[in-house]
Amino acid sequence: MQLKIDEVIELGESLLPPFLLDFQQAITNIYTDVTKLNLLKDQLQKKREIYIHTQQLGHYEKLTVAETFRFYNDLYNGKQNTDQLIKEFGFEQQRKTRVSELSTNERQVLSFIQPYLEDKKLFVFIEPFQNLQLNERKLLLHLMMQFKRVHKNILILSNNLEHLIMVGGEIFRLDTDGLHTLDVKDEQTDSAPIETTKLKIEKIPTKTNDKIILFNPPEIDYIESVEGEVYIYVAGEGYSCAWTLNELEKRLMHFGFFRCHRSYIVNLQKVREIISWTRNSYSLVLQGTSKSEVPLSRNKLSELKELVGI
Repeated sequence: MQLKIDEVIELGESLLPPFLLDFQQAITNIYTDVTKLNLLKDQLQKKREIYIHTQQLGHYEKLTVAETFRFYNDLYNGKQNTDQLIKEFGFEQQRKTRVSELSTNERQVLSFIQPYLEDKKLFVFIEPFQNLQLNERKLLLHLMMQFKRVHKNILILSNNLEHLIMVGGEIFRLDTDGLHTLDVKDEQTDSAPIETTKLKIEKIPTKTNDKIILFNPPEIDYIESVEGEVYIYVAGEGYSCAWTLNELEKRLMHFGFFRCHRSYIVNLQKVREIISWTRNSYSLVLQGTSKSEVPLSRNKLSELKELVGI
């Protein structure tokens, strides 16, 4: 299947570049900013063969959870047993609860019943994991794997790269120049082994606006590289850094930092949980109020376990 998107021009400026996306995998991801994401959504909503899922989907507030599942199962001529669907979505304890009494996150998960039963060529999910807790995100990922099992094509649009890496599949970056493949595959770095040296760094320089900010290594939560740009994350805020990931890895290895992914370095002192999403997909959850998540490559899992003694 192919998806053609037309250019959006406003006041002589190209706001959304044209592109043709050829779906090679069951799950495809597009990483872009909020403006382009909304423009892309507007174009997709004009295509009848595509199902668009957003967080703004409404519900029948007076129905119970069980009645909601029964209604949509009948509406879409679903072949699954309603009780089995309720179990699949993790709503066994809330089956008699009215939809109006569910939490915002529960309602967001419940909204997936429609695309789950719908029959379309392509399903587009816009920021599906936003604001959800870990267990809820893991549940949605499980449901998406069911889409994949029955050969449904999925396109996920997000400005959160960590979420897209968690899902897996091919990831593209959409900018003013068009669509580009993001190199975030779980593969070994071809660089030579890092030599063990007694290197001691007191400060890591970053830049924001016209200021240079110096951070002590223990302050840093994790480091991310996107399209050659490196960002240092401290207390949920990202700061640009001129050093490469390889340079930072060498300089910070003696402070307890770990190259957990081709595009990420994490401060192991900040890691609270190791989450297994699928057999080949993992994340590290960091402590703190922001509950940041960092992807963990499959080929780095054994090394991490050995480092922390598990």
